[in-house]
Amino acid sequence: MNYQISNFFKTCTILTLVFLVCFLTGLIPPANADVIYHAFNEPFDQIRAEIPQLKEQGYTYIQISPPQLSNPSSEWWARYQPIDFTVLESPLGNEEDLKELIDAAHQQEEKIIVDVVLNHMANYGDYPYTLQYPRFSPDNFHPRVCIQNYDDAYQATHGWLGLDCNSGQGGLPDLNTESDYVRQELKNYLTTLLDLGVDGFRIDALKHIEEGFFQTVLNDIPDNIYFYGEVVEGRPIDALRYIGIHNIDVTDYPLLGAIKNALGLGGDLRSLMNPASYNAALPGPNAVTFAKTHDTLPGSLLYSSYGMDQLDSLLANAFVLSREDGLPLIYRDDAEEPIVQAGVKFHEQMTGQAQYFRSGNEIAAEADNPNLLFIERGNEGIAMINKSGNFFDVPIAQMPGLDVGCYQELHYNFTMSVGLDQNGQKIITRWGNPTRGGIQIGPRDALFFVKSADQTCQ
Repeated sequence: MNYQISNFFKTCTILTLVFLVCFLTGLIPPANADVIYHAFNEPFDQIRAEIPQLKEQGYTYIQISPPQLSNPSSEWWARYQPIDFTVLESPLGNEEDLKELIDAAHQQEEKIIVDVVLNHMANYGDYPYTLQYPRFSPDNFHPRVCIQNYDDAYQATHGWLGLDCNSGQGGLPDLNTESDYVRQELKNYLTTLLDLGVDGFRIDALKHIEEGFFQTVLNDIPDNIYFYGEVVEGRPIDALRYIGIHNIDVTDYPLLGAIKNALGLGGDLRSLMNPASYNAALPGPNAVTFAKTHDTLPGSLLYSSYGMDQLDSLLANAFVLSREDGLPLIYRDDAEEPIVQAGVKFHEQMTGQAQYFRSGNEIAAEADNPNLLFIERGNEGIAMINKSGNFFDVPIAQMPGLDVGCYQELHYNFTMSVGLDQNGQKIITRWGNPTRGGIQIGPRDALFFVKSADQTCQ
């Protein structure tokens, strides 16, 4: 009992402090239409060719993989094993390719986020044994110690990631980020990228870098540069302490876990109504939200905890893009899916519109069930998600939160109209076909409606 009360007040205190810091320092950003395209492991010249299409689809940021000289393997994970931060060259492209990508993005008013690895160096060749890298020597590393408890801050920030505690094999040499020399080297790396014109950074393995590093290294970086960090924590209370470190947003793994549970067998989509209010998501202004990353793919480290099958992943994207809260991050393969493209457009067009989770029993008696979720945006938009393997089909449905008028569905491109019944209640009077009303949603699908300026409902 005492333990539960203590943790309750601890949670409330942290949430209050986060809000006060954001309020007093003006860090709560205005609502915007930003969406990040995760160009994971894509060559820079390929991304450059995709920029016009990404802009048309509604993406405002493009996140690229680490560009520094790294483990020479062609595997994606090798990009996360740096060898020399002073050389921008990898299988994805060189410094010239990167500059051309950044310039091409800026010409289209797109922004580039660079994924940066600041915690460790490569486990390649003799490097992990000699610790003699082009710019680092043994004195610049923490001792070769495994991490037995990832929740222990000291172990997490001083141990070697991936080092087997039993065999002593593997592991990524952990940079001593308390060292002034190491801090300056990493600051020089970020400065080089800024000089090329990058607009933001994703900080890999944020929780494994001690907090004082950021106060020193990021202190002189312009305020208009966007930062977010990878923090793999299942509970918001564990991730909240990273919010406010030099205005760094963090990955919302708590929300991803809640989404997976809601979409899974026996899960309830209604549990996703206002998840931050019951400690299942991070505060919206500080969260990067997503359905998938390279670390949650099948065979990856976090798949068992956070990975989903492709259909569930697409519905997770639909949910993330329907919300007002958070900055959505869309994995490259999912960006090709029509449901995701419709969701990005919905997110863009609903900028500034408050979100409201409408209870299904206010729409139709049959709509109050674990398989359905209704997310209103202001009075002019609504997203509907059906996780069931069956159609949801009702001939009569109320729509109390939307204005009377015509609504264009962005996924399948049909018209819904909202009118008044004989009692003055707002109902759906047209669902695609002018002769039918109500709602019909296909199995494991999502729909996105935006009010149309055309009031003829053609």
